[in-house]
Amino acid sequence: MKMMKKGLCLVLMLAMLIAAFSMPAFAASNYTVKATASVNLRKGPSLDYGKITSVSKGKSLTYLGVSSFDSRGVAWHKVSYNGNTAWVSWAYSNLLKDGSAISESNCVKATASVNLRKGAGTNYEKLTTVSKGTKLVYLGEYQTVGGVKWYKVSCSKGIAWVSSKYSQIVKVTATDSPASKTLVTTASVNLRKGPGLGYAKITSVSEGTKFSYITSSTDDRGVKWYKVYYNGGTAWISSRYSKV
Repeated sequence: MKMMKKGLCLVLMLAMLIAAFSMPAFAASNYTVKATASVNLRKGPSLDYGKITSVSKGKSLTYLGVSSFDSRGVAWHKVSYNGNTAWVSWAYSNLLKDGSAISESNCVKATASVNLRKGAGTNYEKLTTVSKGTKLVYLGEYQTVGGVKWYKVSCSKGIAWVSSKYSQIVKVTATDSPASKTLVTTASVNLRKGPGLGYAKITSVSEGTKFSYITSSTDDRGVKWYKVYYNGGTAWISSRYSKV
């Protein structure tokens, strides 16, 4: 009887270990990615990868803790879809933590070759090393360890921490992306939280106001809306009152 109990315990322990190792290295259970427009899911983190499917605006996807910037300076988030994985551009989605959007206006850029670690401190295991100039998605948190700030980031290997001694927070602006353009308002216009009149108004701006352009989306009336960086976050402006 004792032998049977020991055998069952060993089987259960083995099953738990297999389950643990089969899970993503960095579970992101309190993070989700929500589509802000109809968007394609792709096989990899750039437009060069094939399309898997499209999901509609408002669709929530489980974030797998992995993000990567493409050659244009656009970040892509790895998500779970129908039991498989896919990638979605942040130009058409928001990364949320506990339901609140994380600002896309900042990223962390390595100022030297630096180790990314599993926690805030050099005593934590190294996850990977990135070269000088590498951009990482900033998750909006930091911790001070021994007087040094550590930034919480998401990279191609998962959620990690990087020392401010070898990195800095920078604005994601037109200079970071060769494809970026400047948008100018052609009249007094409302900035909204999404690409359509159904989204809440953030504020109003006057004619001639300039913004860094990100991307565009068309609403159900056929009107194009432009996504721009605004006040540490993002906003949408109707093409009827602006031009790129």
